[in-house]
Amino acid sequence: MFIGGPGNLSASTIEALLERKYQVAVYSLPTLFSELDPQVRTYSGDRNHIEDLQTAIQDFRPDVVLDFICFTPQEAEGVLALAKGRVGQFIFVSTVDVYGYPLSRLPFREDDLWNAETQSDYAANKRLCEQVFRAGYSPAQFPLTIVRPAYSFGPRFILNFTSRNYGVHMLHRLKFGLPVLIPGDGTTLMHASSARNTGNMIAALVGSPHAIGKDYTCGHPTFINHESYVQMFSAVFGVKPNLVYIPTSVITAHHDPMAKICLLHALTRFNVAFSVDRFMRDFPEFRCEATLEEWTRNVVEWNERNGKIAAISDEEIFDDRVIASWQKCMEFYDKE
Repeated sequence: MFIGGPGNLSASTIEALLERKYQVAVYSLPTLFSELDPQVRTYSGDRNHIEDLQTAIQDFRPDVVLDFICFTPQEAEGVLALAKGRVGQFIFVSTVDVYGYPLSRLPFREDDLWNAETQSDYAANKRLCEQVFRAGYSPAQFPLTIVRPAYSFGPRFILNFTSRNYGVHMLHRLKFGLPVLIPGDGTTLMHASSARNTGNMIAALVGSPHAIGKDYTCGHPTFINHESYVQMFSAVFGVKPNLVYIPTSVITAHHDPMAKICLLHALTRFNVAFSVDRFMRDFPEFRCEATLEEWTRNVVEWNERNGKIAAISDEEIFDDRVIASWQKCMEFYDKE
């Protein structure tokens, strides 16, 4: 049973489990239920309506529960009480952001020194959720597996460097030769993975005795830099990207209110790279289905096919305002 879905990662995990002949149920708000395979049993409800969630679990009687949408320690405590003594495995989908940035080592391993602080409320709460589940862990009563996905993009979820919401804007700009903002000189590392392959890794954990009591970073075994990330998308359009390099400190000092809350503060200003060696040691038979470049083409084509890129208007976003300010400044210095 999935709590949450079908979302970016959960959709791929569901697909992988169906291919392996698992019986699958999803407890979630029914927004995207129409996209689920007819084999999937659905339970409509809010995860915070604990009685409805309890009814769904009692009806489906899952061997394994995968929680994709637990974001607060209160939610963790609620589902722990429901699942304890009732399931053969509980998989909590956390995030690599719990490690805290800057990372103490590159590539970072699960047992390396965590940063004492996290950079966002989201990461801080995920860390607290992990603590709740670890406190409840018991091989017999609450067999726990924690998975921490690296950034895994999919058709509906693409990051740019200032927002979780500007990904399709970035595709639009690349397609039409508009300027694309790159913080710094483009060499900052990022761990970009495909949602399909990360979802397959999560599916591999289901029902595995190797995974009980363990935590895994999941994602591609390689990492790239910011410039290569954007060029990977532009290559699908067959265009040379119009990249504008602006120092990170200049972007975050902009007078626009977005500058204080943009993604650079919490994530994209840091070098990010993770080791997936622990997962590969326990699951040596695992193979990625597609390269990152092949997945990128799939994601771009989905957005083209579904009219997402065409639907982007010329409305100005934060990146545009920063680029305009920077170019105006550069014109001044050129004249001097």
